[in-house]
This record gives sequence, structure tokens and C-alpha cells, in this order.
Amino acid sequence: MIKVLVDENLSKYFAEGLDKLQYPLNNSIEVTSIEKEFYKGIKDEEWIPDWGKKAGVFISQDIRIYSTKQQSALLTKYNIGAFFLKLPKGYKYWDKTQVMIKHWLEIVKIIENNKTPYVYFISAKRVTKG
Repeated sequence: MIKVLVDENLSKYFAEGLDKLQYPLNNSIEVTSIEKEFYKGIKDEEWIPDWGKKAGVFISQDIRIYSTKQQSALLTKYNIGAFFLKLPKGYKYWDKTQVMIKHWLEIVKIIENNKTPYVYFISAKRVTKG
């Protein structure tokens, strides 16, 4: 079982919905939320080490996790596979959902075929390695 953690900036409902939509794929991937696994408002420096020990894959819209030297180092240290949603301002909840659904099978393939740590960026048009 591979667990994929969705950051709270994308909502626990987004994580629950994505989990239910991908369940029939029978790929042993479970999607969960930070709120469900930890608690709302937890600092990145707290959940990254714990998640790296448990599962090691997450999806976020917070690119600062990647661009901040200390947090980026934590991603590598704890073997995190990270996906960052990189969309223009103005994208609403449903726009983000459509982008994730569009790329979900590619994301699953990356998760299944790559050893952590890694970073990928999800845009409206493609998923690119960071």
C-alpha cells in the first residue's frame, strides 16, 4: 500500500474524492489528507519527517516547501516524493480538481516506477520533473 498525502491547501475533501475516484484502479494507492493523518495547521517541519518514515509521497500547492532551503533539504533527507501543483493565480477549486484528474494516471505511474526522493510539478498542460 502506498499512501499519498494531500496538503491542507488542497482540502481534505479533495483528498477523499481523489481516493474514491482512483480506488477502482486496484493499484494499492490510498490518498489521504494532512488533517486526517496529523492535524490541521501542522507545520511542514513537523509532518515531513513523520511522513517520510511512513509513506513518503505527497501533493501540495505550496511550492515554498520546495523553494525554501530548509524544507527542501527535509524532502531529500526523509525520501519524500513530492508533487507540486503549479497553476496560475485565479484557478479555483474545480479547476485544480480537473488538472489533477487529467494527470492522475501519469502521477500514479511516476509513484509506482520511481524511488523517492523526487519532485515533480503539475501544470495545466503537463507533469514535469523538478
